[in-house]
Amino acid sequence: MRPLGLGEILDRAVTLCVRHFVIFALIWVVFALPLAVFQFLGTEDQSKIFGALADILKQSNSGKATDPSAIGSALQGTPIFNGWTVAYFLALLLVSPLATAAMVAAAGALYLGGRLDFAAAYRTALSRYAHLLGYNLMCLVSAGALYIAIILIAVIAGIAIISLGAALKGVGIGLAVLFGIVIGVALICFVVTAAVAYNVGFYACVLERRSFVDAFVAGIQRVFNRVGLVRALLVGLAYLAIFMGIWIVTVLGQGVLFGLLHSNVLGTAFGAFMSIAIAAFITAFMTIFYFDLRVREEGLDLQLAAQASSADAPPTV
Repeated sequence: MRPLGLGEILDRAVTLCVRHFVIFALIWVVFALPLAVFQFLGTEDQSKIFGALADILKQSNSGKATDPSAIGSALQGTPIFNGWTVAYFLALLLVSPLATAAMVAAAGALYLGGRLDFAAAYRTALSRYAHLLGYNLMCLVSAGALYIAIILIAVIAGIAIISLGAALKGVGIGLAVLFGIVIGVALICFVVTAAVAYNVGFYACVLERRSFVDAFVAGIQRVFNRVGLVRALLVGLAYLAIFMGIWIVTVLGQGVLFGLLHSNVLGTAFGAFMSIAIAAFITAFMTIFYFDLRVREEGLDLQLAAQASSADAPPTV
């Protein structure tokens, strides 16, 4: 174990994911399968909507005039949410932390050269479940407070930009646009870095068995400091790019299967497979970054080497 570059983290994540994909898939499918059932039972409305939108797209491509109200009718004709859709989101909220923690426990053990089977991974996750729910609640409350603060800052910045544009006319408009772009980029950077801090704290809660308060503090301290901030930003941007790419593939695939082929079974199966693939790779990726961050900030590699030397040393009399 040593400090790694971003390319090395990605390479090791792919290796870890491919080499141990079976155990990752088994852990995640316990969560993904009932989730897929809820999605299947809740996608009848979505399938109709995708189908209606696909018909509108076909008419547009064939040169026929498209009634603008048809799109609104397609979206409003059938409700998207039903009881199974509610069950789907409740599973995401209450069950996903358990499955994610099992994935994290397995990935952490495997990356350090150990083994953790399906049952042991879920036992570890169950032992941390209450803290994980507390951690997610704490992060949700903090995110809500930050959201309100960002809205207030955005309103103040908007008033300042409008005033600047009115005062300086043409030059002011250019400066206002530049200022808006800078604020937008800064906001994106902050959000992705905060997302990385959330993951680092989640991993600390599982792998270090910290309480949810300690894990929350550890995630912030490890990311928002001189050593971790730039790397967390780069990893967060890479994470965002990977996630968006996979999400686009998933949405397009399900759009074709739901809308053009009108198959809930194929659409749901495709979504479940992509869910497993995403979970396996993202878990491996963030696990390696988590350990790399601790190597750089805490000398974890030296600590593990010292423990190994102590274990191999002959007993003294």
